[in-house]
Amino acid sequence: MSDLYPRHRLNVLSIVVTVIVGVLAYRLVDLQIIDHESYVAKAKRQWYRRHLLPARRGNIFDRNGFPLAVTHWTYTIGVTPKHFPVDDRTAVARLADACDLSKKELRRKLAKDDSYIPLGKDRHLTEDQVSKLSALAGVAIDSNHDRLYPYDAMPPQLVGAIRMDGKGTAGVELAFQDVLAGEDGWLLESQLSGASKGFQPVNAPGRKPRNGNDLYLTIDTRIQAIVDFELETAIERYGAAGGMAIVVEPATGDVLAISEQPRREVSRDANVIDGFALSSINCIYEPGSTFKLITDSYLLETGKVDPYDAFFGENGTAKFDFGTFHDDHEYGWLSFKESFVYSSNICTIKAALAAPAADFYRYILRLGFGGRTGIDLPAESRGTLREPRFWSARSLPSIAIGHEIGVTPIQMAMVYGALANGGTLLAPRIALEERDARNSVVRKFPVVTIRKAFSDRTAATMQDFCAEVVLKGTGKKASVNGIAVAGKTGTSQKVVDGVYKAEKYVVSFIGFAPARNPRIVCMVVLDEPVYPYYWGGESTAIVFSKIVEGINLSTDLFCDAASADIAVAGKSGGSRRVPNFLRLTTDEAIDLASDRGLTVQCPAVKGVVFSQTPDPGTLIGRKEEVKLMVRAAAAESESSRSVPDVAGLSIREARRLLLSCGLDCIVRGFGIVERQDPPAGALLSRLGKVMLICNPRSGEKQDGIVETANGALD
Repeated sequence: MSDLYPRHRLNVLSIVVTVIVGVLAYRLVDLQIIDHESYVAKAKRQWYRRHLLPARRGNIFDRNGFPLAVTHWTYTIGVTPKHFPVDDRTAVARLADACDLSKKELRRKLAKDDSYIPLGKDRHLTEDQVSKLSALAGVAIDSNHDRLYPYDAMPPQLVGAIRMDGKGTAGVELAFQDVLAGEDGWLLESQLSGASKGFQPVNAPGRKPRNGNDLYLTIDTRIQAIVDFELETAIERYGAAGGMAIVVEPATGDVLAISEQPRREVSRDANVIDGFALSSINCIYEPGSTFKLITDSYLLETGKVDPYDAFFGENGTAKFDFGTFHDDHEYGWLSFKESFVYSSNICTIKAALAAPAADFYRYILRLGFGGRTGIDLPAESRGTLREPRFWSARSLPSIAIGHEIGVTPIQMAMVYGALANGGTLLAPRIALEERDARNSVVRKFPVVTIRKAFSDRTAATMQDFCAEVVLKGTGKKASVNGIAVAGKTGTSQKVVDGVYKAEKYVVSFIGFAPARNPRIVCMVVLDEPVYPYYWGGESTAIVFSKIVEGINLSTDLFCDAASADIAVAGKSGGSRRVPNFLRLTTDEAIDLASDRGLTVQCPAVKGVVFSQTPDPGTLIGRKEEVKLMVRAAAAESESSRSVPDVAGLSIREARRLLLSCGLDCIVRGFGIVERQDPPAGALLSRLGKVMLICNPRSGEKQDGIVETANGALD
């Protein structure tokens, strides 16, 4: 028995040792053969990591090159002395230059017995410097960037914002993320055990970042500033809770300006959606009488009425089987045209009763309502439009006058744009072109035609209707001195929780200028203005007038087509942008032109530039000249000056000539200056006013608009 016990222990020990050896052998086979590749990959992930080289986000500019969103880049530079090639003179010189240190100062810092040494913070480096420093062993570069938005006169939801991870969170920043973002690069970095900072091995693999491209928008900051100022002023003047204004170019669908008040900030938090979308493309409202354009054009297109068909206005109150409707004035008999001009609900309803509901519904859809316009911005709303099977007996007459239908401001602006361009419905365009770092055009965003919305005949008729609204109808206060305009007023009660609220109105005016060959469509909406301003003709029409007047005085948008198209003609090879010469002295202007390689026409007098043609930012060819108008310095001290002869000049030419003489002007009518008061040769004090009486160009065909302006009514 005594011999069995030690032998038993020996057997147990042998079994245990065998098991342990077997486990170790299996583990060794697993590490070296079975899962060898996976463990090697895990080891590499522990030893090395990819150091991200962020791409530079592209900048955003307006159509004239004014910056709307730019990225400010700085870098933090550090080094791990044990891994930096101290004996490499080129490496030392490169690092010292980037950190703004002398070679001696850098070597003194590298001699310290520290694992990591910070060398510079908020350093401005070129892309070439970043690339070369990243290739140096032991050098760590951390990028810091801020997205700046230098232009305040614009809703933040338009340009948008970026999140903390650098991705767009609203507006253009989100919609064009693929254009602006670029592609991040990387560099392999060795991570020593226990070290807080890694280093780049010599000849480490990597990929250079591909920077984002710049984006040029259709927005014109000159027009945007005017629209934003006038809208903000109007909200305060009329006691409104808020408002929106849009300016569109009808020939292309370009959105030239969007303004919204009150201003709402965009959150960088992806989980916060408040303030994310533009109200101009997301807000749904009942358009009121501005929708009568759609109703009347449908009735004309289908031949159900004639412009001179007569309807009785029931002296302001009409009782139908489906309800009672009212007008603001006690109208009697009105022609179909007059019912539009004076905005009679009763006459419009009587005319619309001949329309089949399904056919009218299809026509509304054809004009883009109930669907998105296609603007390249996030969170656009379709509006609300019920199918005819859900209509009540009151629905068709209500929709005919702009109720029981929800639209967005951008939908209404584009429909009036279709009317202004002769009948073609376009998608709104917010981006003009994409350019790379060399300023070469990578892509041009095309004009998108949706469909023919109005026939040529109907478009011409409705343009005449809209012109009459301003000349003698509800939109008289939308008139602009020096230019004929057209448009339509609208007022609707607000719907809150499905109920119309008394004393709460949304008022609007949509118009185009000039009335013939329109260059812009302008829409103004005010939310809850106080009495007596909750009629479109008493508030939004005035805002429209001030916006158009400001654009006419401060831009060349309403000049002759040959002048207005100079930017297009100048886009051939060798084109260049015209700088801003305004408020420069003649010597400064000539020096600036010489630096830019431009030829200028400038009077041989000492003074200050007060006008230039073409405008700042316009592209011109190498052989084209920039014309400067100068106010002589000596003329300012004269007590009086002689009035020049401006008869036969255009309004713009006359205004510039008078300004050059230190005089101001008041314009009556539009077209060419026919006579002036006081006459040429009279003496006026500085900034004295000369009245210009204008008529259309001689020999120009007088259409219905001009005849009405001269007093020849229908």
